[in-house]
Amino acid sequence: MLRVLAVGALAVLAVGLIRSGSRGGFLALLAVAAFVLLGFTTLPARSRVAGLILILAVTFTTASDKYWAQMQTIIHPTDDYNATEDAGRMKIWTRGLGYMAAHPLLGVGASNFQVAEGTISPLARRQERGRGVRWGAAHNSFIQIGAELGIPGLLLFVALIASCFAALRRVARNALRAAEARRAAITVSRLAQSLMAALVGFVVGAFFLSLAYADMLYTLAALAVALAKVELGDARTRDRLRGARS
Repeated sequence: MLRVLAVGALAVLAVGLIRSGSRGGFLALLAVAAFVLLGFTTLPARSRVAGLILILAVTFTTASDKYWAQMQTIIHPTDDYNATEDAGRMKIWTRGLGYMAAHPLLGVGASNFQVAEGTISPLARRQERGRGVRWGAAHNSFIQIGAELGIPGLLLFVALIASCFAALRRVARNALRAAEARRAAITVSRLAQSLMAALVGFVVGAFFLSLAYADMLYTLAALAVALAKVELGDARTRDRLRGARS
């Protein structure tokens, strides 16, 4: 039953991703697929390959020509407004780096990137001539944090993500080393690697979206910390049992 539900969930997620038309989502999917295929060691290789084949089959059978034309702009960015227009991602990122350089310690303030776009950006001067200026989002979580909270905030943001990866990797490694309750150890390690895959997808997607304050990141961080705490408690219990036996 779990396998049937998993297959159905993969198909639904693949269709939802295609319907969104998100290029960042497509790259995030590729990153997660690569991680599962190469780094998800708690699943047999045949299961990983089967899941990848299912996603590819759903993608190629449901995606339209318009979808693939949009995805091709990833390889040929010069054909996309994001590389040429003032409201495109490339120039927004450049302005965001400028905000970070101008306000390196505290930034322009939390959730103030759009305000900065409309008030202190080079484009804001257009308003003096009666031209409208788009108060756009950063479209990159790392630039968003760096511009809004300064370089210290960006370092803490990166450290949060890196520490989650480190904790989950440690949990996966230590759980597999446990001699007792082998099935439970594999389950814990598999859960840790699943959360790592989710973080990989978030990091890649966050590079193209303003998700710095999104609940999903802090939910993943909370789950990573909770799993690490539980595994640490189990490890201490195993050590006490070994000491009692010896």
